[in-house]
Amino acid sequence: MKTTSRGNSWIILLVFLAACGKQTSAFPTETPILTAVSPTPVPTSTSISITIAPSPLPTQPIIPMITPDALQVERWKEYEAALARTILKDVESVLCEWEILGQSDQEVYVWAVCMSIFSVVSTGLPYHAEMPAVIHIGTDGAVQSVEIPGIHYGPDIIRMFPPDAEEKYFDRLIHFQELTDHLNWRREHPEEPPLIVFSPTPTP
Repeated sequence: MKTTSRGNSWIILLVFLAACGKQTSAFPTETPILTAVSPTPVPTSTSISITIAPSPLPTQPIIPMITPDALQVERWKEYEAALARTILKDVESVLCEWEILGQSDQEVYVWAVCMSIFSVVSTGLPYHAEMPAVIHIGTDGAVQSVEIPGIHYGPDIIRMFPPDAEEKYFDRLIHFQELTDHLNWRREHPEEPPLIVFSPTPTP
């Protein structure tokens, strides 16, 4: 009886060992290696190369446009000829520009700039003169005469001009550069009208 119990114990032990031998050990699977991928850089701004072509230069002065004065449009050649005869009376082929400083029924108060088309041989420069003037006109609008200051320049200005026109003159509220620039351009284009035709009161 003791032998049987001992033999059973061996059998149980052998069965147990056999069972243990059949089990497989669980090994951890291979850990994947993570590959870091650098993110694609996103541009924050785009640089675009732009070529800017310069604008062509104007072929004539830029003229400030205001509603033209009908009388100036109709009679500008008459006004110009009268101013030229008075301001540069001994010079031929003279062009004039003028700015209106005031006006009454029979007078037009202006600042006038006159210049010869042709240059003086000795200097290479044109004849040039500028001054205040009063254009006396008739009831039909035709020019009767032009008056300019004499040797008593200051007193003549006060005598010739009303206070509002006199104030514009003494305060230098005259577009000297615009008038001169347009006159210089007209020396190359003498068939073109003066600035007063386009704007009776030129503005900067």
